Amino acid sequence: MDDSYLTPDEVAVELKLTRYTVYEMIKRKELPAAKIGRTLRILRSDLDVFMQRNKSREEHPPYPPGHASQSEATWEILFAGSHDLTIDLLTRMLARRGTTLLPAFSGSLDGLIELYKGRVEMAGCHLLDTASGEYNLPHVRCLLPHDEIRVVNLVNRWQGFVVPKGNPRMITSWEEFLSGRHRIVNRQRGSGTRLLLDYKLRQTGRSSQTLPGYDLEMTTHYATASHVLQGKADVSLGIESVARGLGLDFFPIQEERYDLVIPARLWEQERFQQLLAVLRDPAFKQAVVGQGGYNVSLTGKEIPL
Repeated sequence: MDDSYLTPDEVAVELKLTRYTVYEMIKRKELPAAKIGRTLRILRSDLDVFMQRNKSREEHPPYPPGHASQSEATWEILFAGSHDLTIDLLTRMLARRGTTLLPAFSGSLDGLIELYKGRVEMAGCHLLDTASGEYNLPHVRCLLPHDEIRVVNLVNRWQGFVVPKGNPRMITSWEEFLSGRHRIVNRQRGSGTRLLLDYKLRQTGRSSQTLPGYDLEMTTHYATASHVLQGKADVSLGIESVARGLGLDFFPIQEERYDLVIPARLWEQERFQQLLAVLRDPAFKQAVVGQGGYNVSLTGKEIPL
């Protein structure tokens, strides 16, 4: 039995959850933790037991069709999709209204697939359809063709190059980013950021093998930006709010729309009405703008499908 200790941050990375969600699981005594000094620590063996106990949820839908979900009874929302700091902010503000958002950052495409399989109740995505230039809706129509779906905007945000302070390598264009002269760190397959990079590679006729670090995959924007901060990579493709939070520089290259995808049958439930109320709250929008790199002109508005 492995009796090594992990921090809540390390557990969050391993489970692809936010640190807030890990603390919530500890608070609800779902995940055992010990207080050592002023910090919480989780035994590796306890985490292994937790993961094994929850393995069935990965293999089967969380509730049979036609029955009330566990999360409906306890005012929880199961979420899968792309990582964004606004999801962390949304989680905190929903908690004040008595609703717990349980996010798993699996990437935009996997979020929609999890929604299709009935394993989650909301997906978050920023998927560019390269044929039409439209975000998200073509992918929603393709993956959920027989379901009644509502789409609401979370934010519009800038994707760009996350670089060290001062941008010493002067990476200010796709041509320079893809030149092969700089070490990158990549996002995982199925993420909207990865799809954008792969599209640019195809568009310019370049091979991924020419990019040092292309095969180094991370599941969050924080993880990729941290590699730049630590000098393990020269640049990453990411979002401004994360770059700003870590004291890095950011060069914007493309605005994209991040939407939330919700089954219509859940739309009128109180927990989802609380979510919409938060999205439309001026205080929430102000907090989002304060993170940097966001446009909230569509936040909380339904996007016709």
